[in-house]
Amino acid sequence: MSVVSETSAPPQWRVDFKTHRGTRAFRVQLLLFIACITASMISLGVGAVSIPLDVIVNSLFDLEGPKQTYIIWKSRLPRVLIALMAGASLAVSGVIVQAIVRNPLASPKIMGINSGAALAALGTIMFLPEMPVTYLPVAAALGGIVAAVIVLFAAHLRQVSPARLALVGIAVGMVCDAGVDYLLVTAATLEISNPLVWLTGSLWARTWAHVHSIWLPLVGLLGLTMVLSYQLDLQQLGDQTARGLGQSTNKMRLLLLGVATLLASISVGVVGVIGFIGLMSPHISRSLVGGRHRVLLPTAALVGALLVVLADAVGRAIAPPIEVSAGILSAMLGAPYFIWIMSRSQKGQSA
Repeated sequence: MSVVSETSAPPQWRVDFKTHRGTRAFRVQLLLFIACITASMISLGVGAVSIPLDVIVNSLFDLEGPKQTYIIWKSRLPRVLIALMAGASLAVSGVIVQAIVRNPLASPKIMGINSGAALAALGTIMFLPEMPVTYLPVAAALGGIVAAVIVLFAAHLRQVSPARLALVGIAVGMVCDAGVDYLLVTAATLEISNPLVWLTGSLWARTWAHVHSIWLPLVGLLGLTMVLSYQLDLQQLGDQTARGLGQSTNKMRLLLLGVATLLASISVGVVGVIGFIGLMSPHISRSLVGGRHRVLLPTAALVGALLVVLADAVGRAIAPPIEVSAGILSAMLGAPYFIWIMSRSQKGQSA
């Protein structure tokens, strides 16, 4: 009988790095990163004033030659950065929610998070119009947290099951959506133009003040999700298996739901309601790198960032100087994609 010594086995990290799956994930993420940079450069160049690539590069890096410093630095670069951060945050929030609910059709919207954030932010816009823009993500985060707390309370905190979370979340979201409709119907006609643009998911008039108000919490929360990636893997195995592996399922579910709530709510507070990003990005990412959250989370973040940047760029390039909101374009793409996912899920269940 041959005995293989322990010293002959390579370290675990080295084996994982050399696997085909690990190499594929790295290549996919590298290509997505390059795509995000390319889409960002395209977004900087399109709009009411078209800017060539060489002028963009000169303006960004202060090189010799023709420049458009004001348009690039004051108008377009902030909205590109916001699109990248918001898209990544919405996508990662969708990954977390799908892992908690254990349903591939779940998203922050199904938990009532987006609707609660939208209601709070819309109320702030309409009743406190003089409030600085830096406080709008705070108001949206509070609204999302309140909606999530109501969902947890109604679903019974000690027995938080994925099915209850989804069902109660849909009900809470419908109530919040009704509140949004009530505010719009009862407001004066002249007061609803800005809220309507915001509700369609627009990055119009976003400035460095918005960037400064969200970058630190969003980057911190995205980093925290990477630390909790293994816990997300356990969540998808089911409560009994997760408990057997040492996880406190209810406490961890609450923590993960809190992270997803903050990611989605802060994003909604600064870009408005951009639907389907939290649904499409996880699905696209799983088809590329699989379901292991250590690689799924950064891949989904890159996919979400790419989708929002492209939606914003296309919306400005369709018929300048008129802008089509990024939320409208994401819905036009996301609704057929959602139907396609449902049809595939039904075929799989019937098979």
